[in-house]
Amino acid sequence: MSLQKDLDFRTLAEAFYLQTLDQLSRANLDEPSLLPDWSRKHVAVHMMHNAEGFMRLLHWARTGEKTPMYPSRDARDQAIEDDVKHLENGDVITMSHEVADELAHDLGLLPQDRWETQVVSGRGATIPASDIPWLRARECFIHALDLNIGMTALDFPAEVTDRLLTDVTSTWEDRGEPVNYLLHFTDTGEDLHMCTSEDTQQVQVTGHKAEVLQHLLGRGWPVSGRDDNAKGGAGDSTPRDLPAPPQWL
Repeated sequence: MSLQKDLDFRTLAEAFYLQTLDQLSRANLDEPSLLPDWSRKHVAVHMMHNAEGFMRLLHWARTGEKTPMYPSRDARDQAIEDDVKHLENGDVITMSHEVADELAHDLGLLPQDRWETQVVSGRGATIPASDIPWLRARECFIHALDLNIGMTALDFPAEVTDRLLTDVTSTWEDRGEPVNYLLHFTDTGEDLHMCTSEDTQQVQVTGHKAEVLQHLLGRGWPVSGRDDNAKGGAGDSTPRDLPAPPQWL
């Protein structure tokens, strides 16, 4: 995937996330998100810190000064909790837009010859700076779902759905996660065998590619009452009885 394509994905994803956030009132920012133990405000604050972290990595790539994304995972988690406690809800929404603009500005500052500079992600992986636009886009698309206002993976562009499916597969493979899925996508007619362990019982899942993606991301089945979409041949599971997928990140 080209750098320009990833930069475009980041722009699109940021708008998608902010449009979702803007549909929340100050009061319902305190309501539960899709993530265990996190309110919608936790998600929004995390996204602010995530953008700031990527800006630190862009500074590292631009200047050569080592500026980690976060001091540590524990420090990041504590900073989120502190901001959830002390920031006003209206300020969180305003600051979310401001930090997105700042990130866009910093992405535009990085010289072409610095995009392959190696930096360290918040998960400790060494990556080129050119990975940052897609990583931010991924955060925006997925956490828009976590704001829990009804956005689903069916709202994603097809190219984004395909890219996220590839990310899930490669992450499980890299981690050695024992999975064995036979996926059938009703919208494209494609079948995908996602298998890292023949010793693991095969799980068959049928549905729109975006529906299947949302399930594999651990965000549930996006359309309730669509058991007809999730039924296929003998042995296929429905959204109601599918086993939970492994955590992917």
